Amino acid sequence: MKHTVNNSEIVFNEFFKIEKAGVCWEQFDGTMGAEQNRYVIRRGDSVGIVPVCENNKIILIKQFRYPAALKYRDGYLWEIPAGMVDGSEGPVEAAVRELKEEIGIEINEVQPLISFFLSPGALDEKFHLFFARVGAHLETGSVGGNKQEYENLKIVQFDKTELFEMIEKNDIVDAKTVAALLYYFS
Repeated sequence: MKHTVNNSEIVFNEFFKIEKAGVCWEQFDGTMGAEQNRYVIRRGDSVGIVPVCENNKIILIKQFRYPAALKYRDGYLWEIPAGMVDGSEGPVEAAVRELKEEIGIEINEVQPLISFFLSPGALDEKFHLFFARVGAHLETGSVGGNKQEYENLKIVQFDKTELFEMIEKNDIVDAKTVAALLYYFS
């Protein structure tokens, strides 16, 4: 199926870009639909890592997210380590960098698991999920994060049973983390 973009313009350009475009796309009957204005948040791609320790526990981080605070408890979310793909680096390099920045672990290898769009109705962001085997030398409750980015991350290890209980009790509500854990344990 095909689509055409008749015009587009950047209507916002700060931390991310918002593009407004006049788009037509092929209908299921084979005709082209009427032009519709669509908006897309151009964020770029992101990565997330399921870090599994030698004791088979998974490391999650807890951090404050202002948009979540508008609708969920105190705004502190449990998440897998994750971040944006920067500049000319690829997803693998970004995953290795994010593990170092967020939990202080240096690794040389991550294994790709799956890639998917986080919110394709609004974002161009493709999320790349990785697995990494890491040492179990982190103290539960330690604090990490990239200080230049004002990150303040609580680092905790959880076993599979704890993670599923947290999902069921809505203690883990971050979509990429829920998807990552369900995919990893499937």
